[in-house]
Amino acid sequence: MDATWRWDDPEGKFGVLYLGKTLIGPFAETLLRTPNDRDVLWDQVARRRAATFITTRPIRLAKVHGPGLGWFRTTVASVSADFDPVDNPGAYAVPQQISARVYENTSLDGIQYRSRFDSDELCIALFDRADDAITLRAEGVAISKSWAKKLLSDRGYTLIEL
Repeated sequence: MDATWRWDDPEGKFGVLYLGKTLIGPFAETLLRTPNDRDVLWDQVARRRAATFITTRPIRLAKVHGPGLGWFRTTVASVSADFDPVDNPGAYAVPQQISARVYENTSLDGIQYRSRFDSDELCIALFDRADDAITLRAEGVAISKSWAKKLLSDRGYTLIEL
């Protein structure tokens, strides 16, 4: 396991599954990563697939947003690095340290956080120890062009078909 993404364990001891409470969060986190580029190619959307899960038990999460930021002595800016860690090593040092602390010092199932690209959307970094908390309901679900077009339009983006 590597520590490439926002809530990954910096030492690679545990895995993280990234989820959204709705499809909008993962869509934004995946396809709206460059806010200065207002065009999204349909080809980029069409090759993605969605999965849905159901919970098999209550999921217990550390809320690293709103008042929860104070518990971790951090700010929105510190947990929402606005650049890609592939190009900027260390970009996710703070959220990764928080994730490791929560994993090591609690029995919580993961982290709840706000999407950096649509702050109305709540997302979840589910620790691998909580595998029993979810069951796959559907996978390989194509993303509707009309849904994507409306979502993008509502945010000032344009869906481009080539």
